Amino acid sequence: MDRLRSFGRRVALLLSVLLVGSCGGGGDAGGGPAVVAVYTSFGSVQCDGGGDTLTQLQQSLIAAGIEVLASRCGLDGVIRPAVCGESDGRIAIFDIAQPELAVALLIGFAMLNTLPGASAVVCQ
Repeated sequence: MDRLRSFGRRVALLLSVLLVGSCGGGGDAGGGPAVVAVYTSFGSVQCDGGGDTLTQLQQSLIAAGIEVLASRCGLDGVIRPAVCGESDGRIAIFDIAQPELAVALLIGFAMLNTLPGASAVVCQ
């Protein structure tokens, strides 16, 4: 049942992105598509680290047919207690063309602008 709800939410999100994208405009002055930043968690945890690498996460976008224009590491900006085994807030940030946003959202990425406290950091 949860999978069905999750699928339904993703379909609704895809439709809303497509509808907004069909409104036109939004391109840069050079006539190319607008660039948007998306992110996903590295999956690393406090005390143990672990998770995926920036390259592995970038490959998941490429495998979905999305061209990655730039990539960087970041922190989600969420304040959390120091507890071993809990998320450490590390995120991977990717710049992609706006028309490819719907696919990125479907495969589990989110728009960076939904994390107002996020910041880029040096990858370690």
